[in-house]
Amino acid sequence: MAIYVINPNASVTMTQRIETENSGLTINSELIFLSCARSPKSIEGYSDGAHAAFHLLQLIRTLEAREDTNPEAYIIACFDDTGLDAAREITARPVLGIGQVSMQAATLLCYQFSIITAMKRSVPILERNVAAYGYSRQCAGVFAANMPVLALEDDPDGYQKVLLVARESLVDSKGEALVLGCAGLSHWTERLSQDLAMPVLDGVKLAIKFAQALIDLKLSTSKVNSYRFPEKKSS
Repeated sequence: MAIYVINPNASVTMTQRIETENSGLTINSELIFLSCARSPKSIEGYSDGAHAAFHLLQLIRTLEAREDTNPEAYIIACFDDTGLDAAREITARPVLGIGQVSMQAATLLCYQFSIITAMKRSVPILERNVAAYGYSRQCAGVFAANMPVLALEDDPDGYQKVLLVARESLVDSKGEALVLGCAGLSHWTERLSQDLAMPVLDGVKLAIKFAQALIDLKLSTSKVNSYRFPEKKSS
Protein backbone atom coordinates (compact mmCIF):
# COMPACT_ATOMS: atom_id res chain seq x y z
CA MET A 1 0.00 0.00 0.00
CA ALA A 2 1.43 3.36 -1.01
CA ILE A 3 1.04 7.13 -0.98
CA TYR A 4 1.76 8.44 -4.46
CA VAL A 5 3.51 11.82 -4.50
CA ILE A 6 2.99 13.17 -8.01
CA ASN A 7 4.94 16.07 -9.43
CA PRO A 8 2.57 17.25 -12.18
CA ASN A 9 5.39 18.70 -14.27
CA ALA A 10 7.91 16.71 -16.32
CA SER A 11 11.09 17.63 -14.44
CA VAL A 12 12.77 14.40 -13.38
CA THR A 13 15.45 16.25 -11.41
CA MET A 14 12.84 18.17 -9.41
CA THR A 15 10.97 14.94 -8.70
CA GLN A 16 14.20 13.30 -7.55
CA ARG A 17 14.92 16.25 -5.27
CA ILE A 18 11.43 16.01 -3.77
CA GLU A 19 12.02 12.30 -3.17
CA THR A 20 15.41 12.93 -1.55
CA GLU A 21 13.89 15.53 0.78
CA ASN A 22 10.98 13.33 1.88
CA SER A 23 11.92 9.65 1.57
CA GLY A 24 13.18 9.59 5.15
CA LEU A 25 9.87 10.59 6.73
CA THR A 26 8.53 8.13 9.28
CA ILE A 27 5.16 6.87 8.07
CA ASN A 28 3.44 3.51 7.76
CA SER A 29 2.81 3.62 4.03
CA GLU A 30 5.28 3.26 1.19
CA LEU A 31 6.10 6.49 -0.63
CA ILE A 32 6.26 6.45 -4.41
CA PHE A 33 7.35 9.59 -6.28
CA LEU A 34 6.28 10.15 -9.88
CA SER A 35 6.33 12.91 -12.47
CA CYS A 36 4.15 13.46 -15.54
CA ALA A 37 6.48 12.85 -18.46
CA ARG A 38 4.29 14.57 -21.09
CA SER A 39 3.57 17.67 -19.03
CA PRO A 40 5.50 20.96 -19.31
CA LYS A 41 8.95 20.89 -17.69
CA SER A 42 7.70 23.43 -15.16
CA ILE A 43 4.32 24.92 -14.28
CA GLU A 44 4.46 28.68 -14.68
CA GLY A 45 1.05 30.12 -15.44
CA TYR A 46 -2.47 29.04 -16.33
CA SER A 47 -1.73 27.29 -19.64
CA ASP A 48 1.06 25.19 -18.12
CA GLY A 49 -1.32 24.28 -15.32
CA ALA A 50 -4.11 23.24 -17.67
CA HIS A 51 -1.69 21.15 -19.74
CA ALA A 52 -0.25 19.47 -16.65
CA ALA A 53 -3.67 18.82 -15.11
CA PHE A 54 -4.67 16.69 -18.09
CA HIS A 55 -1.61 14.45 -17.74
CA LEU A 56 -1.97 14.32 -13.96
CA LEU A 57 -5.51 12.99 -14.30
CA GLN A 58 -4.40 10.45 -16.89
CA LEU A 59 -1.72 9.20 -14.50
CA ILE A 60 -4.15 8.87 -11.60
CA ARG A 61 -6.64 7.03 -13.79
CA THR A 62 -3.89 4.61 -14.78
CA LEU A 63 -2.88 4.02 -11.17
CA GLU A 64 -6.52 3.49 -10.19
CA ALA A 65 -7.04 0.93 -12.94
CA ARG A 66 -3.97 -1.21 -12.31
CA GLU A 67 -4.12 -4.04 -9.79
CA ASP A 68 -0.47 -3.82 -8.72
CA THR A 69 -0.31 -0.15 -7.61
CA ASN A 70 -2.28 -0.29 -4.32
CA PRO A 71 -2.72 3.48 -3.88
CA GLU A 72 -3.92 4.71 -0.49
CA ALA A 73 -3.69 8.44 -1.21
CA TYR A 74 -2.36 10.91 -3.75
CA ILE A 75 -0.38 14.10 -3.20
CA ILE A 76 -0.15 16.75 -5.90
CA ALA A 77 3.33 18.20 -5.42
CA CYS A 78 2.72 21.59 -7.03
CA PHE A 79 1.77 24.58 -4.90
CA ASP A 80 -0.75 25.71 -7.53
CA ASP A 81 -2.73 22.58 -6.55
CA THR A 82 -2.84 21.68 -10.24
CA GLY A 83 -5.95 19.67 -11.09
CA LEU A 84 -6.84 19.14 -7.43
CA ASP A 85 -10.64 19.28 -7.63
CA ALA A 86 -10.74 17.20 -10.80
CA ALA A 87 -8.47 14.59 -9.24
CA ARG A 88 -10.80 14.31 -6.26
CA GLU A 89 -13.63 13.47 -8.65
CA ILE A 90 -11.93 10.44 -10.17
CA THR A 91 -10.90 8.63 -6.99
CA ALA A 92 -12.35 7.96 -3.57
CA ARG A 93 -8.90 7.95 -2.05
CA PRO A 94 -7.68 11.15 -0.37
CA VAL A 95 -6.07 13.65 -2.76
CA LEU A 96 -4.07 16.42 -1.12
CA GLY A 97 -2.65 19.53 -2.74
CA ILE A 98 0.46 20.92 -1.08
CA GLY A 99 -0.85 24.48 -1.38
CA GLN A 100 -4.08 23.86 0.51
CA VAL A 101 -2.38 21.71 3.14
CA SER A 102 0.36 24.31 3.75
CA MET A 103 -2.14 27.11 4.27
CA GLN A 104 -4.26 25.02 6.62
CA ALA A 105 -1.21 24.04 8.66
CA ALA A 106 0.03 27.64 8.80
CA THR A 107 -3.21 28.78 10.44
CA LEU A 108 -2.49 26.36 13.29
CA LEU A 109 0.87 28.01 13.94
CA CYS A 110 0.30 31.73 13.52
CA TYR A 111 -2.28 34.45 13.01
CA GLN A 112 -0.98 35.57 9.60
CA PHE A 113 1.30 33.79 7.15
CA SER A 114 3.11 34.94 4.02
CA ILE A 115 3.75 32.88 0.87
CA ILE A 116 6.88 33.04 -1.26
CA THR A 117 6.84 31.54 -4.74
CA ALA A 118 9.20 31.45 -7.70
CA MET A 119 7.64 33.54 -10.49
CA LYS A 120 5.56 36.73 -10.37
CA ARG A 121 3.11 35.25 -12.85
CA SER A 122 2.21 32.62 -10.23
CA VAL A 123 1.10 35.26 -7.72
CA PRO A 124 -2.45 35.77 -9.14
CA ILE A 125 -2.99 32.00 -9.27
CA LEU A 126 -1.99 31.61 -5.63
CA GLU A 127 -4.00 34.65 -4.55
CA ARG A 128 -7.04 33.10 -6.21
CA ASN A 129 -6.42 29.83 -4.34
CA VAL A 130 -5.97 31.70 -1.04
CA ALA A 131 -9.39 33.29 -1.53
CA ALA A 132 -11.01 30.03 -2.66
CA TYR A 133 -9.75 28.22 0.45
CA GLY A 134 -11.04 31.01 2.70
CA TYR A 135 -7.64 32.22 3.93
CA SER A 136 -7.64 35.80 2.64
CA ARG A 137 -7.75 37.15 6.18
CA GLN A 138 -4.92 34.94 7.43
CA CYS A 139 -2.66 35.39 4.38
CA ALA A 140 -0.52 38.50 4.74
CA GLY A 141 0.60 38.36 1.12
CA VAL A 142 1.98 36.33 -1.78
CA PHE A 143 5.46 37.30 -2.96
CA ALA A 144 7.78 36.11 -5.72
CA ALA A 145 11.54 35.61 -5.88
CA ASN A 146 11.20 36.26 -9.64
CA MET A 147 13.21 33.17 -10.55
CA PRO A 148 12.15 30.50 -13.06
CA VAL A 149 11.15 27.30 -11.30
CA LEU A 150 13.89 25.27 -12.96
CA ALA A 151 16.52 27.84 -11.92
CA LEU A 152 15.83 26.90 -8.31
CA GLU A 153 17.59 23.60 -8.99
CA ASP A 154 21.00 24.93 -9.96
CA ASP A 155 21.35 28.70 -9.40
CA PRO A 156 24.31 29.07 -6.99
CA ASP A 157 22.89 32.39 -5.77
CA GLY A 158 19.33 31.09 -5.58
CA TYR A 159 19.15 30.75 -1.83
CA GLN A 160 20.36 34.29 -1.16
CA LYS A 161 17.85 35.67 -3.66
CA VAL A 162 15.00 33.80 -2.00
CA LEU A 163 16.17 34.79 1.49
CA LEU A 164 16.34 38.48 0.53
CA VAL A 165 12.83 38.51 -0.92
CA ALA A 166 11.51 36.56 2.07
CA ARG A 167 13.00 39.02 4.56
CA GLU A 168 11.69 42.05 2.71
CA SER A 169 8.23 40.60 2.19
CA LEU A 170 7.88 39.47 5.80
CA VAL A 171 8.75 42.96 7.04
CA ASP A 172 6.27 44.56 4.65
CA SER A 173 3.49 42.07 5.29
CA LYS A 174 4.09 41.40 8.99
CA GLY A 175 3.83 37.68 8.29
CA GLU A 176 4.50 35.42 11.26
CA ALA A 177 5.30 32.24 9.31
CA LEU A 178 6.52 31.59 5.79
CA VAL A 179 4.83 29.14 3.46
CA LEU A 180 6.99 27.89 0.59
CA GLY A 181 4.89 28.42 -2.52
CA CYS A 182 6.83 26.02 -4.77
CA ALA A 183 7.93 22.41 -4.25
CA GLY A 184 11.27 23.41 -5.73
CA LEU A 185 12.01 25.46 -2.60
CA SER A 186 11.56 22.59 -0.16
CA HIS A 187 15.27 21.76 0.18
CA TRP A 188 15.78 25.17 1.85
CA THR A 189 13.08 24.73 4.51
CA GLU A 190 15.30 24.26 7.57
CA ARG A 191 17.87 26.82 6.43
CA LEU A 192 15.20 29.48 5.89
CA SER A 193 13.59 28.71 9.24
CA GLN A 194 16.92 29.25 10.99
CA ASP A 195 17.79 32.44 9.11
CA LEU A 196 14.31 33.94 9.50
CA ALA A 197 13.73 32.68 13.07
CA MET A 198 10.17 31.61 12.34
CA PRO A 199 8.21 28.57 11.13
CA VAL A 200 8.79 27.76 7.45
CA LEU A 201 6.32 25.29 5.99
CA ASP A 202 7.08 22.78 3.24
CA GLY A 203 3.85 21.50 1.74
CA VAL A 204 5.15 18.14 0.55
CA LYS A 205 6.22 16.97 4.01
CA LEU A 206 3.00 18.27 5.51
CA ALA A 207 0.85 16.61 2.85
CA ILE A 208 2.56 13.25 3.36
CA LYS A 209 1.92 13.39 7.10
CA PHE A 210 -1.68 14.59 6.62
CA ALA A 211 -2.30 11.83 4.09
CA GLN A 212 -1.03 9.20 6.51
CA ALA A 213 -3.37 10.55 9.18
CA LEU A 214 -6.36 10.31 6.84
CA ILE A 215 -5.36 6.77 5.88
CA ASP A 216 -4.96 5.72 9.52
CA LEU A 217 -8.38 7.19 10.35
CA LYS A 218 -9.91 5.41 7.34
CA LEU A 219 -11.17 8.67 5.84
CA SER A 220 -11.76 9.02 2.12
CA THR A 221 -12.96 11.62 -0.37
CA SER A 222 -16.69 12.23 -0.03
CA LYS A 223 -18.75 11.15 -3.01
CA VAL A 224 -21.99 12.69 -1.76
CA ASN A 225 -22.10 15.69 -4.10
CA SER A 226 -19.22 17.94 -5.15
CA TYR A 227 -16.67 15.17 -5.75
CA ARG A 228 -19.00 12.49 -7.08
CA PHE A 229 -17.45 10.32 -9.75
CA PRO A 230 -17.88 11.88 -13.23
CA GLU A 231 -21.17 11.15 -14.92
CA LYS A 232 -21.01 8.46 -17.56
CA LYS A 233 -21.64 9.82 -21.04
CA SER A 234 -23.45 7.93 -23.76
CA SER A 235 -21.34 7.28 -26.83
